[in-house]
Amino acid sequence: MRSPSASLSGPDPVSLFDLTGKVAVVTGATKGIGLGVACELARHGAKLVISSRHQADCDRVAAELDTEFGAGGSIARGVACDIDSLGDIDRLAKAATIPFGGVDILVCNAAALAFVGPAATTPPDVFDRLLTTNIHHNFRLCEALRPSISSRGGGSIILIGSLAGHSASPNLLAYGVAKAGVAHMARCLADEMAPENIRVNCIAPGLVRTHASQPLWRNEAALRASTNGIPMQRIGEPEDIAGAVIFLASRAGSYVTGETILVDGGRTRLSPPRSGPDQLDAMGASLNERR
Repeated sequence: MRSPSASLSGPDPVSLFDLTGKVAVVTGATKGIGLGVACELARHGAKLVISSRHQADCDRVAAELDTEFGAGGSIARGVACDIDSLGDIDRLAKAATIPFGGVDILVCNAAALAFVGPAATTPPDVFDRLLTTNIHHNFRLCEALRPSISSRGGGSIILIGSLAGHSASPNLLAYGVAKAGVAHMARCLADEMAPENIRVNCIAPGLVRTHASQPLWRNEAALRASTNGIPMQRIGEPEDIAGAVIFLASRAGSYVTGETILVDGGRTRLSPPRSGPDQLDAMGASLNERR
């Protein structure tokens, strides 16, 4: 039943998630979670700037989105960017505003990935890279696109963190510290950008079915072991993360800022893991195969 204060002329449930007329930049968008996010943004009406390290991959995904969602027109463009490079970040920020006249939504999905091993053996250069790329470089991209988002009346910045930033694991210390920093950066940026109607939030995925996590789900025994400590008894799918992105990017999430949403099947907040391998260490082992 509608509450007494609700307007009968308020938005209907479908329009709450409609992104028609919005332009989104997604980094790390050519595979895995980033690709799932890009597809759902396009499905909900947004135009896309697709970014990852290789231009050919960006162009391929943009063409696929045009074919599936463009209705004969172009709704996606590819712009290569290696998130490790500040020069690439600057070029992406400048190029992203050109194809569709500006930017409303930024999804910072690209990241430097985990070193797996005892914390004391983490190489100093790896530790520095994990902190610099995941925190500092994503901060620079947020700031670089801030003027465009602000000039269009505000919008949404969504940082992709990790459950590793919310649960301790000695074998993922540097990565976990970096992702905890991403979540706190979302709060700090939300506070700073609120006067410009820019909402900043973080999504912290758990174990998700991607190419990188194949060792944990490609056979029945590995899948059982992988889901052993997850209360929902399954691993996530890219669309599970994409659903949270659509909520935060759309009118549905317009009163949410400075938050971190855990999308991990209850792994972090609910009952402790059942007997079996530690989920964070298992995640880390698969992440090491990405690069």
